[in-house]
Amino acid sequence: MVSVIMPAYNSQRTIELTLKSALAQTYKDIEVIVVNDCSTDNTDEIVKSIAAQDSRVKYFVNEKNSGVSFTRNFAISQAKGEWIAFLDSDDIWREDKLELQLKLAEKSGAQLLYSSYSMIDIDGNKRCNDFIVDPETDFDKMLVRNEVGCLTAMVKSEVMRNYSFSGEYAHEDYVLWMSILRDGYKAVGETKVLADYRVYPGTRSANKFRAAKNRWIIYRKKLKLSVFKSFSSLMKYVLSGLKKYKSAS
Repeated sequence: MVSVIMPAYNSQRTIELTLKSALAQTYKDIEVIVVNDCSTDNTDEIVKSIAAQDSRVKYFVNEKNSGVSFTRNFAISQAKGEWIAFLDSDDIWREDKLELQLKLAEKSGAQLLYSSYSMIDIDGNKRCNDFIVDPETDFDKMLVRNEVGCLTAMVKSEVMRNYSFSGEYAHEDYVLWMSILRDGYKAVGETKVLADYRVYPGTRSANKFRAAKNRWIIYRKKLKLSVFKSFSSLMKYVLSGLKKYKSAS
């Protein structure tokens, strides 16, 4: 089984399509754990309606608004799958996403999986060129270019039990992947585009200066890199980011 982790907050505009993209996977042995972080819109009604039609949806509501890290960690604590996959409530999976990644896991023996993805706006229009991943990455490579988009990530459950998302840092998913890779686990990627990532005003990805500042904090405070190593990695990260978000022609 694959446990799909889906935090949700005021997602009424996108969550139905997101949920249906998970439930429509060609690989059927899944559970989708949705945790509503005290939304004030119609997210609750939408999820309950879909859950009533498909028992693979497991639905929870936080007692108070607690943020994405807490919400993901709680969802993981409820997971029963051999693999943990992540899908935020505004992103979309292609129907063969899980099937292809599980085949890749069997072939490679990797504990962390990822894939290429496209970038779209709130209306589903293509925003940038597709982000095509390298077929393998490691800690040093990830200092410069984050290959692991959270919406594409899958982690072996036995590994995930030793880690958690930290609300102390922005880009909490990147911090998690780096912790896993630093400990020597193997990460491989499916180069085929398997997901659609929404980028629009208000998301962290839309503010490049803030993203660079947050990356510097992670280098120095969490990863404890030297000033020289941090600066060198940051410059390469910025150049890589400019290429990543180049508008689609």
